[in-house]
Amino acid sequence: MSIQEALANYHNSLYYNQEWYRLAIKGDIDSIVNIGTDFARSEMMDYAVACWQHVIDNGHGTAEAYSNLGVSYYYGNGVYQDYKKAVQYYQRAAAKGHPFGMYNLAVACENGNGTPQDMDKAIKYYQMAAEHGVNMAIDALIRLGLYSETRDFAIYPRSVDNYSCYDSLDELHLDGISDSETF
Repeated sequence: MSIQEALANYHNSLYYNQEWYRLAIKGDIDSIVNIGTDFARSEMMDYAVACWQHVIDNGHGTAEAYSNLGVSYYYGNGVYQDYKKAVQYYQRAAAKGHPFGMYNLAVACENGNGTPQDMDKAIKYYQMAAEHGVNMAIDALIRLGLYSETRDFAIYPRSVDNYSCYDSLDELHLDGISDSETF
């Protein structure tokens, strides 16, 4: 599906935003990614995938586009399920500082989906995601017996809405993450 076809159907999304549409028609990358997210929230996954894939295919892959497309491949939403592709997209999202890309990569490493099972890598990515307030990553570390909010000093910040982890992506310390790392 072309980006033009996806954008032409954006008015059918439950979350239509006229300003994003106006900017996306002019080629604004962030607006196209946001429209993809609106499509996903409206359960219009073919259109969502078309938006994120367009951004990536045209050399403007954002952390959010990589992460969202990874989720699509992991669960088979709008595309055929492909764990290996999902891991590749999660890896790129994590390298760009996306907290949920880090978390999703940890889950794939823990379960061995799309990559060999590797608990050391899983823990590394859970810790990195937890450092950025991803509650599910903190919960995973607790589940694995590696962290206790009642016993230990609370070093991982809990996020009230899981959106505050995006506040300072430009200040992330991404030691050890490379978008060329192979699994």
